[in-house]
Amino acid sequence: MTRQQVMSLLVINAVISLIVSLTVVLVFERYRTSAPAVAAAEAETALLAEEAATPTAALSPTAASPQPVATYVVRSGDSLSSIAYRHDVSLDALMKANDIENANYITVGQSLVIPEGGSILAATPTPRALPTLAPLLTPEGGEAPVVIESLTMADSADAEYLTIANKGAKGVALDGWTLEDEDGHVYTFPNLFLWRNGTVLLHTGLGKDSATDLYWGLTERVWGRLGEKARLRDMAGEVVSELALSGGGSGG
Repeated sequence: MTRQQVMSLLVINAVISLIVSLTVVLVFERYRTSAPAVAAAEAETALLAEEAATPTAALSPTAASPQPVATYVVRSGDSLSSIAYRHDVSLDALMKANDIENANYITVGQSLVIPEGGSILAATPTPRALPTLAPLLTPEGGEAPVVIESLTMADSADAEYLTIANKGAKGVALDGWTLEDEDGHVYTFPNLFLWRNGTVLLHTGLGKDSATDLYWGLTERVWGRLGEKARLRDMAGEVVSELALSGGGSGG
């Protein structure tokens, strides 16, 4: 082999060695720069998986829990209008919430749903007297808003009753009002709210109170003497209405 051939082989070997060295360096540099990125990606993936497994505050059971529905159990002397008044909701809304078509018919022990916007009663609510506004008791045109409209006399206490009517423009709470005769018989009204244009019958005999019918609980007739007056008094004891018994069972 000539000297020239030997020199050519050495040059070729040197070039090949250089190429191999550069390739190794490039591979190492690429691995060194890409390793942190891979590690960061793996760490980010693990963090996202952990966050997905942990419920956020917005989806917590407490935040998503619905508010309890307010209910009220009808008591003796209640009317649908008085219940609506106490819970600060309209009578129409209360009727719609409970699918009631006749506002004058509810029963003691009936459970009513108080629609949204009404106040939720405590488990053992403290009884309170409903306010009786003074303007409601002011005579209008010489007549009180709440009047003894008529008297139906009969041969027995069970068939005898008075009709009390609200002729005013607003509802009136009758809680604490009294109805009396001239012989010392006195009836005290329960927690009843008499709506505008509403009426309630006060029966002399025995029975179960409702929104439209009240019972005195007596076994003997009260109204039998002509000329005797029935008097309706408010909570302050003021006479609101009088009815003198006449032959037809009504008077002024």
